[in-house]
Amino acid sequence: PPLENLVLDDDLGNEGDLCEDNDLHVKDGEGGMEDATRCGDGETAKEEEEDDDEISPMDQMDGLLYQCFLHAMKTNVKKSDLPLLTSKLLRGHMQPCCPAEKSLDLKKSSYKKLTKFLQAMQARGLIQVKELSKGVESIVEVNRGHEELKNFEVPEVELLPAVEVTDPSTAAGPTYQPPEITEMYSVTGHLAQLFRTAGIHKGHALSAQQVREFLTQYVRENELTDSSNKRLVVVDPVLCDALRQKGENLTHLAWEDMFTRCCDKMSPCAQLTFPGQPPVLKKGKLEPVDVQVQQRSGNKKVTLIYNLEGFGISPDTFAHLMQLRVQASTSVTPAVNRKAGVQVMVQGNQVQTVAKLLIDEMKLPKKYVQGIEKAGKKKR
Repeated sequence: PPLENLVLDDDLGNEGDLCEDNDLHVKDGEGGMEDATRCGDGETAKEEEEDDDEISPMDQMDGLLYQCFLHAMKTNVKKSDLPLLTSKLLRGHMQPCCPAEKSLDLKKSSYKKLTKFLQAMQARGLIQVKELSKGVESIVEVNRGHEELKNFEVPEVELLPAVEVTDPSTAAGPTYQPPEITEMYSVTGHLAQLFRTAGIHKGHALSAQQVREFLTQYVRENELTDSSNKRLVVVDPVLCDALRQKGENLTHLAWEDMFTRCCDKMSPCAQLTFPGQPPVLKKGKLEPVDVQVQQRSGNKKVTLIYNLEGFGISPDTFAHLMQLRVQASTSVTPAVNRKAGVQVMVQGNQVQTVAKLLIDEMKLPKKYVQGIEKAGKKKR
């Protein structure tokens, strides 16, 4: 506060008590008016001091958000980053600019949601936000010449690493990191004798490349390459027992046919490796996320999403994010006509939004999302 507004308390109490104890009266010509006015000034100054000192937690959070926003615009958000999904701004750019002893929480601000905060920043002329696709907004321009941005001095403080930020409008997918998926093949009892030659036992999982390397080494060590045709492998008794079809008299195999037959006789499985976690081996073929559109009573449609949990995606969190994106009701219930798992139901044909969220934003490989061909056509 300004120096002239500062009031110091003394042992006698506050200024109001001093005025009352002295029983000052206004008298013409005796300076009473001046003394009374002086006491009034003291009360006003104290009130102003209290108002200045009492900054609400909401105002403090508003100020912190604004500081981190300017910091991010000046240092983190490059021209090459534009257009920038608004859902990535808070977590990916503003949070790293937050002092280590503090944290960003939109719920504790006057904005409550990221969209309202960005609307305020756009109203100030700092950025331009556009909806480049239905329900998804992006920052398309930063006004580098804005006075507030030019005059902002980057603080020299210890900053936090990029971590999840509490933002009710981006509460799920953006913090998700997809696993590294490796399709594997498990040794079956039928192939146990063949793989035992390399110390590999029944139930052991190998990648396709490892299966290929094992077979190549086996053929070379046993000198099974056909001398008259290098493209063929002479089938010895062990290979014959492992790879022949029922009733088949197998003497030679092409290299690629040998690899294919071997993988076909193994049990499919998949290894999922999430960032910072040990690999997880899942038996059986890895089922993709299944997206379906079903007709309900009248002309109403619903979108059903299955097997999210198979890829480490929380169905409840995904349902909440979809609800915010498309402004439609959602639910999570046990999957109907399926052995296990749950289903996420969203009102309307929302396949396009589901596909964009899973593939474009959460970076799940397209081969593991089926049913996206049912996406409704964009309206021109």
